[in-house]
Amino acid sequence: MKILLTNDDGIEAEGIQLLRDTLSADHDVYIIAPDRERSACSNIFTMRDEVLVTKKGENSFSISGYPADCVSIGIHSDIIPEIDLVISGINHGPNLGDDIHFSGTVAGARTAFIFGKPALAVSIDSFHAASPFLIETGIFIKNFLRTETIPANVYLNINYPNLPADQVKGIKYTKLSKRTYKDRYVQSATNDPDQISMKLYGIIETENLPWNDSFALENSYISITPMSIDSTDYNLLSKFQNQ
Repeated sequence: MKILLTNDDGIEAEGIQLLRDTLSADHDVYIIAPDRERSACSNIFTMRDEVLVTKKGENSFSISGYPADCVSIGIHSDIIPEIDLVISGINHGPNLGDDIHFSGTVAGARTAFIFGKPALAVSIDSFHAASPFLIETGIFIKNFLRTETIPANVYLNINYPNLPADQVKGIKYTKLSKRTYKDRYVQSATNDPDQISMKLYGIIETENLPWNDSFALENSYISITPMSIDSTDYNLLSKFQNQ
């Protein structure tokens, strides 16, 4: 199988490099990833500016854009062969619940799905830092690809516990949790009297309910959430149509 890897941590991140090394024994693996960290960029897409593509090694390219750009270039240009699967990750930190709307990692998989390719978003619950258990995550993905067929009508959001393999209890297929962001901005003055510098701080509160993605991680399971992009509220639509 021909697999395209991307991420939002940047091409030099340990997670994507380890995943490439782990999957290369079984598959033809290509990397197209941002040239720097692009966390929380969601599905931002470069429309009018040029994107600089730099060859970084065999089957490996960095770009000056975002994860969605990486996937689009991989699918719509000729710098790599036609691919069978996109994997975005391994992200250094979980992507749970409402995080999926902000996450560049999830956006990489979502973009592949929009363009008709099966896709996985893969994260580890490591508080936005490289984890000593990245290799276990990579081995899990390698084995998952050997035994599972990725459905064509969804993309999968996978969150791996930050635990050694012998402490992981198994897999749970989950729903998304609800995340509440308690954000605030700290202001500081600049040399320009017409400008204010602001920096974001905050905490996240998560609703753990059986069996959502956060609950699975808290209980030492791998969380796999099947996802789509249809945001239609069908209950409300039916109500309006029946008025």
